[in-house]
Amino acid sequence: MAPPSHNFTRLPTNDEEASLRPEAAAALASTVSHDDILDGLLTKVGYGTFQRRLLIMCGLGWLADNTVIIILPRVQDHFDVSDNWIGSLSSSLFTGMMFGAFFWGAYSDSRGRKTPYTSTLTIATIIGLLSSFAFSFWSLCLTLFFLGFGVGGNMPTDGALYLEFLPKKYHYLLTFMSVFFSLGAVLASMLGYAILPYASCPEPTVTDPTPMCDVSVQNNGWRYMLAGAALTTLIMVLVRSFWLRLPETPKFLLSRDRRKETVMILQDIARINGQQVQIDSSDIPHSMSSMRSSNQNDEEEMLLNMEQRDGIRSRRVSAEMDLNYVDDPTVPMTQTSHNEDGGDRVVDEHHHDTNITTIAAATDTTSTRRMTTMSETIYDDTMEEKVSKWKLLFGPKWRRTTILVWCIWAFTATAFTMFNVFLPKYLETLGFQGEEIRTRKDVYWDYMIYSLAGVPGSVLASYMIETRLGRKGTMALSSFGSSLSLFLFSIISSRVTMLLSSSAVSFLATLLYAVIYGYTPEVFDTSVRGTAVGTSSGLSRVAGIVSPIVCGILFTIATALPLYVSIVGFGIVGICVVLLPYETRGMGKD
Repeated sequence: MAPPSHNFTRLPTNDEEASLRPEAAAALASTVSHDDILDGLLTKVGYGTFQRRLLIMCGLGWLADNTVIIILPRVQDHFDVSDNWIGSLSSSLFTGMMFGAFFWGAYSDSRGRKTPYTSTLTIATIIGLLSSFAFSFWSLCLTLFFLGFGVGGNMPTDGALYLEFLPKKYHYLLTFMSVFFSLGAVLASMLGYAILPYASCPEPTVTDPTPMCDVSVQNNGWRYMLAGAALTTLIMVLVRSFWLRLPETPKFLLSRDRRKETVMILQDIARINGQQVQIDSSDIPHSMSSMRSSNQNDEEEMLLNMEQRDGIRSRRVSAEMDLNYVDDPTVPMTQTSHNEDGGDRVVDEHHHDTNITTIAAATDTTSTRRMTTMSETIYDDTMEEKVSKWKLLFGPKWRRTTILVWCIWAFTATAFTMFNVFLPKYLETLGFQGEEIRTRKDVYWDYMIYSLAGVPGSVLASYMIETRLGRKGTMALSSFGSSLSLFLFSIISSRVTMLLSSSAVSFLATLLYAVIYGYTPEVFDTSVRGTAVGTSSGLSRVAGIVSPIVCGILFTIATALPLYVSIVGFGIVGICVVLLPYETRGMGKD
């Protein structure tokens, strides 16, 4: 085994720490923060194969919620739904996403990121298949609600999960995950282009403006789309389950004082990345679980100390109930034996041959053992813990950031949904002065170009946030640029210029979303990250619930009216970005 890396100062061993004078130990605990020590350990294990696989695995989940947009006109034909009500379909999906974001965000903070990693997409697969058999418009809305519950929990928890396996200097890569969202839109538009023109009701013509259609036979393309999306999600679930079976994140384990598992996971990630480094329990002080980030205020410290006190009490009760519980953090998680004095000794502390499936299984076993004891189940499920995290978000440190981030998510969702959800219908309804759309296939082709334009936005975002623009500058530029592009879309009339302006909206709005999805988990501390991201995503879903219904009503009044709402919405986002107190570029790189 190679000696410890010199780019991170090793903390005192337990014996050394015990030999320190009380005032020296106190000084050490006060000068080293939780995040700094863990970031040093993550830096030692390095960025490599494990994180690249994880990027793909987490990104796959972001492919899953783009199908509904493109099938709206065909569902409207199938169930003869008016413009006033067709928005209910998207609203049902977004309602489920809202509840999913709230539930899975809070769940991931209290129980860990690992379970939502597979559970959310499993739900999306099952419900997605059921939705393809919907017998009425409202039954379709109901199934899409539960589909949204799964998908809505996937995006925020996957983002937080990926971030917590990254050293801080690689946090910008979280922004790159949004490229998968754009690829999901491209995949949906390609499926629509291949399926819907050939499995939908006949198109109106000059000679026959209202052709007859047997929807049960001729208009099942939207069903094929939903089933195809569900099968695609099933493939993602299988890949997540067998190609990279994920352990719990080190940050979550350490916050729960599960130091043995933290060390073992870090060791095996280092091995997968090809890093010959040594990490053991002495790198994590005993006081680590009770240490808070050095910049937290007194109110946060008081609330978190209350949580720790209750957590320690519950663990002591669990120790009495569970004969296999070992409280000595220096003992490995799996292989221990007893010496003649009755104490535990280490048999194999480093587990160099353990593969990723083994460490995932090991954390499965330990997590199940601890989480199924009555005392910890009661503790984890109490509202006291959830309320404490909300109090932190509205404490002096986070209040302004929380409110502005929420506004950014909500108004971005409103503006983008107003334009994006109804774009296929816009293209079918608006027409072009002097340049008529000949077939629906042309509409789906234009929508596919629009979706493709978002892919470079996601890629470019990863570069722009590391320039002098930073996170805030990139978000401001993209939000104001989206507003301007939408204005141009609303006043021009030719097909080519409308396609160019709509593609500009797709490019800039996707760039904006990419930075928002990266900035939000990056700016908040680990203790509230899942709650903050889940709540922000949930609020965007609230906007997504309201926007399609309002858009449908506005659409009946004036075709371009929803566009004006989108223009104003993106402008408000830009103002909120300028007012944000924290720029996260460069944090943790020194």
